[in-house]
Amino acid sequence: MQRRRLLRSSLLAVSAASAAYLATRTGVTHAQGAAAPGLPGMEGWLNAPAAFDPAVRRRATLVNFWTYSCINARRTLPYLRRWDAEYGRAGLQVLGIHTPEFGFEHDRANVEVALRELGIRYPVAQDNGYRTWRAWNNRAWPAFYLLDGAGRIVMRREGEGHSREMEAEIRGLLGLAPRNHPGEDADLSRIGSPEVYFGATHPTPQDPAQWPRNGAGSYTFGRAPALNTYSLDGGWVREGEALTLRTPRGALRMRYSAAQLHVVAAAAQPLEVSVRVDGGAPRKVRIERPTLYTLVDGTSYGEHMLELEAVTPGLALYSATFG
Repeated sequence: MQRRRLLRSSLLAVSAASAAYLATRTGVTHAQGAAAPGLPGMEGWLNAPAAFDPAVRRRATLVNFWTYSCINARRTLPYLRRWDAEYGRAGLQVLGIHTPEFGFEHDRANVEVALRELGIRYPVAQDNGYRTWRAWNNRAWPAFYLLDGAGRIVMRREGEGHSREMEAEIRGLLGLAPRNHPGEDADLSRIGSPEVYFGATHPTPQDPAQWPRNGAGSYTFGRAPALNTYSLDGGWVREGEALTLRTPRGALRMRYSAAQLHVVAAAAQPLEVSVRVDGGAPRKVRIERPTLYTLVDGTSYGEHMLELEAVTPGLALYSATFG
């Protein structure tokens, strides 16, 4: 079943990241004609000229709440980039609202690098204080708000799976003829694993036989982890948003049900981790700045066992997501 990240708005004032949780995907539609809120509290714009004014009305405006390490948001970027290129001259303005989940996503330099790597050219605002998120009563990464030329919300969608209907509505606002388009959303119906968090901010599905704990701990592999759980080997520190390797060597085993596995990770100094799936040949993945890394990019859905090993301290693991 497809998953998306949501935030409990009542907890935002305490901690945006600590309020994240998972829910099944649904589409939510505002009442037709609701006036869109403004964009308060922005800490700067990227990909925007000095004269850019987000309040200037276009024939259609698509406001997208996202954050750069979220795989759910990243999977929607191919059609957002296409819409920007294809419909921009016809009157569509795509606006990205970057509202961070993790602390490192507040850093403008990190966001700038992500925009270059992801090929995003439309304007993106930093909503580090969640003021625009709260003004729009937003709940999800990603979320989409389509506005007409008068600034009224004509469609709101949360999560993935809505590209076809959103494009049809965009074309209608722009006065373009209907087009039979199959949509560009990934089929995530065969994923059987939810998002995993490794830090102390959330409950974490470490094998209970290892007596998971916050702070420093030393672990030794025992039994194979059950589905959607993981086990550790070596010395690790769990605090804040991350689980960090503190010894010269450490390893993780995780059983999951999906074809792809991504982790949000970082390293104090660039390092390589060894990744092995189902006992196969190992491959190296370089970890450095905090971002999303793809450890497994397979096509075989079903249960698999990941083995990750690092031989340098300083590896920090934040979360794992699946595709």
